[in-house]
Amino acid sequence: MTSVPRGGQVPVVVVAGFLGSGKTTLLNHLLRTASGSRIGVLVNDFGAINIDAMLIAGQADGAVSLSNGCMCCSVDADGVEGALTRLLRPSARIDAIIIEASGIAEPRALIRMITGFADPRLRYGGLLYVVDAADVHALRTRHPEVDSHIEIADLVVINKSDLVDARELGRIREAVAQLNDTAPTVATTDAVIDAELLFDARRRAPDARPRSGQLTFDELLVDADGGHDDCDGQIDCDGQDDCDAHGHLHDSYESVEFVSEAPMNPRRLAGFLERPPAGCYRIKGVVAFDVPAHRQKFVVHAVGGFVRAERRSWSGEPRRSSIVVIGAGLVADEVRARLAAAVDDGTHDEHGILSITRYLVTAP
Repeated sequence: MTSVPRGGQVPVVVVAGFLGSGKTTLLNHLLRTASGSRIGVLVNDFGAINIDAMLIAGQADGAVSLSNGCMCCSVDADGVEGALTRLLRPSARIDAIIIEASGIAEPRALIRMITGFADPRLRYGGLLYVVDAADVHALRTRHPEVDSHIEIADLVVINKSDLVDARELGRIREAVAQLNDTAPTVATTDAVIDAELLFDARRRAPDARPRSGQLTFDELLVDADGGHDDCDGQIDCDGQDDCDAHGHLHDSYESVEFVSEAPMNPRRLAGFLERPPAGCYRIKGVVAFDVPAHRQKFVVHAVGGFVRAERRSWSGEPRRSSIVVIGAGLVADEVRARLAAAVDDGTHDEHGILSITRYLVTAP
């Protein structure tokens, strides 16, 4: 299968949720376990002292903290984009950027801000919304606006699931589904979620080091014997990227691959990207179209209906479409059937390519 190029846009993932839901715990987990990936972090805390930034101090490759108020209210789009641009300095070699929003931030404003950025190196990576399983029902009563936040989430993390029984967890899932029946949900303890669900985590050889000589945080966890100090000496990882003690939840998400030797129909594919199957978090792929003047390779990304496309040359590889759909609770047969229905059947569609070219950005 043809791989999606790594050297393109950097996803910007928004982590939101009410105060105490587990956002900082989730961020710390990602920083500790996304072995080999370099994550840029922008932390927004409410108040004069940025406590969340203090909690992650020293754990990210680059961090810009915005305090004294809600990011979406106190900082204009140019200010946030400037902060993110600084994280994209070439020496940092950032693979993904995570914005940890204040517990009282308005997610819609953040999404509008990110999707409006002009920098072609950035793309919206989705809204991950964290809820506290033990408090979610009471929270919705106290703050009904939380429902509107869950409604627009691309992924809902039901954290602290160990504090409720299976029946109550089922009720929480049902409540989330009533508000948002397309976003995947993942139940977690201590906000343990696999980075691969959010972005393409880079895998690094055990003895590799960044060219700059700067240690990433996960490298600091590797002890002199090649194991990991958070394994408490019970498991020797033998230099592997991850081990069971790190809590990677590879069964909490799934990916469905689709390959077509025949070209895709641009209008039908755009419909799939804009309205993905239930349980889908993100879509990535390289696509071939049989449309005059548009036979180049198209690299596509989609999260929550937000679509980005780049036009590149084929560079000698086979001219085929390869698409990966990532999420939780996906029905693989449904995903493949919908993509198969988007294969070009020879029907003339004079303006169909506009469904894709309207999402084109200049490749960085």
